Amino acid sequence: MEGDVLTLTAKIRRPKQAKRITLQRWDVPLYVNASWEDVRSLKVRKRKTVFHEVVTDLNNARYRVVVGRRAGKAVKSKPVSVTVWRWIPLRSISSYLSTSGAVFGETNLNGSRYKAWGAASYSHAGVWESRFTPGRRCRAFSGVLGLADSSPEGSSAVIHINADDVPVYDSPALTPGMDVRVQLPLPSPYRIGIEAVDTSPGDIDSFPSIGDPALLCTGVS
Repeated sequence: MEGDVLTLTAKIRRPKQAKRITLQRWDVPLYVNASWEDVRSLKVRKRKTVFHEVVTDLNNARYRVVVGRRAGKAVKSKPVSVTVWRWIPLRSISSYLSTSGAVFGETNLNGSRYKAWGAASYSHAGVWESRFTPGRRCRAFSGVLGLADSSPEGSSAVIHINADDVPVYDSPALTPGMDVRVQLPLPSPYRIGIEAVDTSPGDIDSFPSIGDPALLCTGVS
């Protein structure tokens, strides 16, 4: 996970012949050629040297070590690669379908302010849907489900989430004053869909929303 501490262990066959060991990371900056950049260097004291590195790379982190010897050229290890997962806002993935009134914006849920997806305050459609294409690069969904605080007393709604047209989550009945926090595993779907349905009685309108919706992904720019 982005932000986790990664433990890297280097094994040195002949530590008495080695002077220093340097951990390097493959760096791919914008507008500059990629290159191996030094992270930190330590004296070689025994057969194993352990590095602890906070993972900040985008999608894939690559590391190697360079061992300086007391005589002769430095020795470079083969690179190791680590897949990096991170939470990205759902709004970062363009929807390929959204019904009228299904929008991204900001709303209050149970007194807290969120960046949210859901029913616009002007919409009375009764059903709102958006579909996205993460392209099998995401494995979990998170968010806070509820009704916008502008929803009147007596209103209610439900929210459904599907992956490749297969249901993966159906919310309980959402009413004013509720917030339901979810973190759902996903089967690395090609597409996901979100549907919010107003279940209020009579002429009452509700405005279902998901606060801070996000996907756990890798391979997404």
